[in-house]
Amino acid sequence: MVEKASAFRHFVETEYKFSFWADQQQDRARRRPVVTAARIFRAVVHQAVTGVGSLLGLDQWLRSRSAERLIGAPADPHCPGSDSTLLRALGAWEMEPLRQASYALHRQLCERGRAKRTLSSGRSVRLAVVDGSDFGGVWASVLGFAGEFYYSVDVQRYAGRGHELTASRQLLDRATQRLGEGFATHLLYDGLMAVRDDFARAQRHWGMHLVVKTSEVETLSLLADTRALWAAMTPAQLRQSGVEVVAATDAARAMSYTIHAQGGLHWEGLPLALKLAWVRETHLKGKYAGQTFEFWVMTTDESLGGEELRELAHARWATENNGFKCTNAAVGSKKAYLKDAAAKETLLLLWGIGLALHQAFGFWLDSQPCWRDWGVKKTRGFLSQCILWGVLEDEVLGCGGSP
Repeated sequence: MVEKASAFRHFVETEYKFSFWADQQQDRARRRPVVTAARIFRAVVHQAVTGVGSLLGLDQWLRSRSAERLIGAPADPHCPGSDSTLLRALGAWEMEPLRQASYALHRQLCERGRAKRTLSSGRSVRLAVVDGSDFGGVWASVLGFAGEFYYSVDVQRYAGRGHELTASRQLLDRATQRLGEGFATHLLYDGLMAVRDDFARAQRHWGMHLVVKTSEVETLSLLADTRALWAAMTPAQLRQSGVEVVAATDAARAMSYTIHAQGGLHWEGLPLALKLAWVRETHLKGKYAGQTFEFWVMTTDESLGGEELRELAHARWATENNGFKCTNAAVGSKKAYLKDAAAKETLLLLWGIGLALHQAFGFWLDSQPCWRDWGVKKTRGFLSQCILWGVLEDEVLGCGGSP
């Protein structure tokens, strides 16, 4: 049995070479730092793992015994790392080594099959998800993957509203340079990327199919005309015209739905054929019970069926629900207490690494019989507390399991 509170440490070292990547980190703010960049890297990654909600809270946590058990003792016990020191270093961080560390983690997760997702149809896909958001006054576009779990890999800051698409394209160009064309099978984006050039760019430069989910029908003549045509046809006429018609119930989401889908459609100015899906969902219970909402899915992948297109549209929300909201709940990423945009970009990358490692560790634990059989509700917060206080070794891994 490994020593107390070291299961997570052992896991990230053996699976990810955590110390190696920590030692690669640098910042331009200090020449001879007492608190090294490697220690700051460890500290902020573990901030996301343990759910310490702010840099001030991280300052206080770094003075605790649990911090020493998880990330090691400071070189100077009287200077474990103040919030002002952290902020100064993070604002002048060398981004290249940090991005290398984040992409290295993604490659490790790919090798272990974590980046793949199996649709309900049995089809295996690799889904890249890009979305922009306001992180407490700092705007950034985030590249993530919706595989066995959602995790983010890269971040690109931008000036504010109206600049997201440019930043997202830069992000995808950089990911393609690092990972190669076709690093995902599909790119999921919202209606902002319902642009002819982006459908073509996704295939020709990024090597993947763009899948856009949008509710903005009236601004896209192709969707407005198709909806008017389909709405005027009977189910028999639709099927005769080659339109796939699906009506079913989604018990997990407590809703019924209908799908109309068809490929081989042409959008003037786009040299590629599109497949469109018109999805209408009616909530069966909850605060929206009886209400019907609709959206459209647009893609160059004509091999996808209507059910698969609906599933990919819901998967796009992974970046919002399992990404942005989860990060904010863990570390307060949406709060405006931090005005330094460069420091916030650094933090978003470090937090992304921490949350990915936390998720990967949880999946590894699920393979351990003692953890599976432990009769407790296993929430993210509960696992964080187990990591923080070293409960895992005594209660779960004592049966002989070892990471």
